Formats: sequence, C-alpha cells, structure tokens
Amino acid sequence: MITEEDIKKIQSELTEEQFQKLVYFCSKDRLLELKELARKKCKTKFVNVMRRYINKFLKELDNNEIIERKETINLLTQTRNSLKNVYKFINSKDIVDANCLLRSSFENLIMGMMINESENTYKEFIDLSIDDTTRKYTKPQKLRNDFRKVLRKLDGDFFIDMNNRNLKDMLDESYDKMCLFTHSTILVNAMVEIEKDNDLDLYIIGLKQNAYFIEILLYLCLKYLCNYDKDPIDITYVLLGWLVIISDVPKEQFAPEKMERINKLLYADYNKDYLNKNKDNVDFLTSESKKLQEDIEKNPVGFIELLEKLVK
Repeated sequence: MITEEDIKKIQSELTEEQFQKLVYFCSKDRLLELKELARKKCKTKFVNVMRRYINKFLKELDNNEIIERKETINLLTQTRNSLKNVYKFINSKDIVDANCLLRSSFENLIMGMMINESENTYKEFIDLSIDDTTRKYTKPQKLRNDFRKVLRKLDGDFFIDMNNRNLKDMLDESYDKMCLFTHSTILVNAMVEIEKDNDLDLYIIGLKQNAYFIEILLYLCLKYLCNYDKDPIDITYVLLGWLVIISDVPKEQFAPEKMERINKLLYADYNKDYLNKNKDNVDFLTSESKKLQEDIEKNPVGFIELLEKLVK
C-alpha cells in the first residue's frame, strides 16, 4: 500500500504537470466507474421518471376532458412516438434520419401547443385550402415566436432567466439546424462522408442533447396542460445528465486534422459567412467540452468526490 510519505516522495521527483497526469492515470478506472454509475442514476432519476410522466399525462388528457381540442393530444402523442424512433436511429448511428424525425417532433410539439392556445392558429390548422401565400398564423416562424409565450407559462427553472431574444434564438437555432438535415444540403453529404470513417461520436452527442431538449419540452408542456403542480424530477439529475453527455466527447475529435476535414466537407471558404454566424455557439460547446476534460485531468480526485456524492 502506498503511504503518504511515498506520495510526497513521488511528488517531489515530478513536475506539477507530471504529478497531475499520474494522479489522473491512477484515478481513471474509478472515474469511468463513477461516470457509468452517474449515467445509470440519470436514467432512473431523470429519463425514466420523465417518460413515465409523459405517458401518464397523455393518458390523462386522452381520458378526461381537460383540454378542448383532441388534435392537441394527438400531435403531442405523435411527438412522443417520434422521439422513441429518434433514439432508435441514434443507437444505430443514423444521424440524418434521426434529425429529420427530430424536426418533425419539434414541429408537432409546437403546433399541438399553439392550436390549443390560439383560435386563429386552430382555424388555419384545420383549413386544407390554405397555402404559403394565404397562411398567417401557422407560418413556422410565427409559430415559434408565439410559442415563446407558452414557454413562459411552463413550470420549472429552465426559461425563467431567458429574455425573449434568447428564447427566439434558442428555438430558431434548434429548428434551423434540424432543417439542414431534412433538406439535401451539404451537411447531409458531410455526415455520409464522416460515417465512412466511423467518426460520428461528436455529432451523436449533439443529437442526443437536442433530443433530450425536445423531450423535456414535451414533458413540461404536458405538465402544464394537466395543471400538475408537483416536481417529480430533480433538476440536479438533468444537469448531471448534461455533464455526462459532454464528458462523452472524445478528446481526439478536436484534433486539427478532424477540424480541417469537416471544414473541407462543409466548403468552409464558400460558406464563411454562415459558419461565422454560428461560430460563437460552436466555440462555446467546444470550449465547455475541452474545459471539462482539462478540469478532470487537473483534479480527478475532486471530480471523483463530486460524482460519489451525486450517485449515492
């Protein structure tokens, strides 16, 4: 057994960076073990609870006259069903199909809520003769803008501190990125090329985040419709789940040659304006992933202690 004196001797013979790397290496198995425990805890305390209540709320809405419009219940039920298939596509690494279906889930969710909230939206929704030249309330942008008012009504801490501009950007960005996979854009081509190299891990992680985001939205919307005032989900496990997903990002995905390859596939020079528009968001996620990895390596013992508290 290594004593404290042995550790001090080893530490005196190494630089601070070398000693940190040694501690990280010795802690790695425990970190992996705790990370898997955290993943299981998030599933039992967050994901499984959320899905159980989604089913409970949908059943309650279907069996009771809580809301007037059956169409709302049907669209939200379809959102739930589509999300189930999204996760199947994620497991089989079908990135493009998963994103197409995720966009459909997002559209059904927003439409389902807005026809319940707005008589004008409902009238356009049931009018089969309406087209892009005559529609006013069911235009995608109008629906997303109006959906912000619904978000303000939802229970929980997710949207309280976000101003209208941030809410709009969040909804628009989510939708626009899913549209890139739905249409035959260069991004679809890029995913096909990257799949050939079995190098989709980073994109699968991003897709998981988006899928859970829409599923949380569905849960909160149904909770609001059912006027359910309890909080069956501890937000701690939502944040822990995000931490686990971010920590799944392989460090090698940020290697210069990887970045160069995706830039080439996206014709970065030609699409400079578009890519620069999204640079801040990409840089933030990249920075967060890198920072988390670096923090774990610098203080693996502290991270182990944090995980041990959370998985108890």
